[in-house]
Amino acid sequence: MMLNKKLIPFLSAVILCFFVTTILAQESTAAKPRKHKFTLYAGAGPNVYFNNLALAKDYVKEINYSFAGRFMWEPEHNLSLGIESGYYCLYTVDFKEQSDVNIKNAAIPIQLVVCMKFLKHFYFSFASGQSILMNDITQTLNGDISASTISLGDFAGSLGYKWDLKERFSLGAETKFFYASKLNDKNLALLFMVGYHL
Repeated sequence: MMLNKKLIPFLSAVILCFFVTTILAQESTAAKPRKHKFTLYAGAGPNVYFNNLALAKDYVKEINYSFAGRFMWEPEHNLSLGIESGYYCLYTVDFKEQSDVNIKNAAIPIQLVVCMKFLKHFYFSFASGQSILMNDITQTLNGDISASTISLGDFAGSLGYKWDLKERFSLGAETKFFYASKLNDKNLALLFMVGYHL
């Protein structure tokens, strides 16, 4: 709860600065008309989990993987809106020789995203919404256990680079910070993105 109170004013100020920069840039330069206003993005890459577990902290595998996808409306201006989802493996726990129990915790976010392009190829995005948190426990003696819950008030922020290959395709990379409020889970991913203009 304390983390939210500290981050909200900071994130609000950053977003406000980007909005002001976008408006000024749009007034000073004429935007080129775009043929394709909708774009699909997909990406994957490694992530690192900020380990906040009290129990079994030494058995947590902090390096995992993330998949992300976006459907964006991109008009002529530098500001775009869309919806984002994916699959983020937050952490796994392996007790090795001490126990046959393995734990995996993952998140599936469903968030609204605002993206703003700045300079020529760089962009910043902010996403907010809900996530489905999934916890899977595998063990040989007592069988597998799966549970899921909804995490409200989650958010993500990305800073990325995008390069247009041809009229319809683009390649890029971004760093994405994800925060799930339910259990105070945080991770940072490096995603390699492919875009296709519809």
